[in-house]
Amino acid sequence: MKHEKCIIIGPSGSGKDYLMRKLSEMGLKPGLKWTTRPQRKLEEQGVNYNFVNESKFNETINCDGFLVYQSFLVTPEKSEPQIWYYGLTKEEFRNSQVFIMTPGEVSMISEIDRKSCFIVYLDIDRSIREDRLKTREDKNDSIKRRLDSDDEDFRILKDYDLRITDPEFDAEDIYNLMN
Repeated sequence: MKHEKCIIIGPSGSGKDYLMRKLSEMGLKPGLKWTTRPQRKLEEQGVNYNFVNESKFNETINCDGFLVYQSFLVTPEKSEPQIWYYGLTKEEFRNSQVFIMTPGEVSMISEIDRKSCFIVYLDIDRSIREDRLKTREDKNDSIKRRLDSDDEDFRILKDYDLRITDPEFDAEDIYNLMN
């Protein structure tokens, strides 16, 4: 049994969902984030995210229910810019073992909680990630905006335990490195 919590960070298209799915298949309980963004094709409520409205999200912020949360300004194709919220509840963090987070969210984790985490940074080449994103048919946000934003978010990242640059990484190797 693994005692560490695994936090997966990486830019769009780096393989975060794939790694989370594989680690879940190996027995780690996935933590689900809440989001106010529209559900994508093939995503399921309570499986990929807990999709909630902005009112419910703000209510949880006001009740101090989130361990971490962030907002993002997005520019969907053919529509007005929107703000989407993402967050991980304190309860979900306590009861789960593997999570996907952003560098900003990782920076919000307390020093005490950080000591029990193994952070995996998927640092996959931009051209590979761009090709992956093109296959998603995600019309909710611009691929270029996401890639450019990720370049900025990950430019000075230093808080991680393992950096992976191989796009064909083996999830079992990562699992075996955890305590």
